Amino acid sequence: MVTISADKSIFEAAKLMVKNNIGLLVVTATDRNTELAGVISERDIIRVIASGRRLEIPINGVCTKNVVTVVADADVAEAAKAMNKHGIRHVVVVDHATKPVGVVSMRDLVGERSTLTAILQSNEKEIFHGAD
Repeated sequence: MVTISADKSIFEAAKLMVKNNIGLLVVTATDRNTELAGVISERDIIRVIASGRRLEIPINGVCTKNVVTVVADADVAEAAKAMNKHGIRHVVVVDHATKPVGVVSMRDLVGERSTLTAILQSNEKEIFHGAD
């Protein structure tokens, strides 16, 4: 999980996303306070650019503050349901004290599905070859 404090600029957020090859940053209250203040996505940055606003403005003014979260011990299906229900591509994973501990993306879920499919296919081959 990559975080950025709410007082940093949109430009700094964009650079951090490019550096880490990610599409969403978890926004914290400050550098020292890891309280979840929101999230900022590539889409948010594109909206800022399209509206003609300056990239030097603080993230706090444009980030999504009503963050969709799942608890760390939730299963993958719960994350997928939350994304589908809210029409989003990321959910923030929080501990039971609502402190952010990670992010699950649609890309993660697609990878999970690919991995599970490969495991199932591998097991099917073993079962059928073992039966010969």
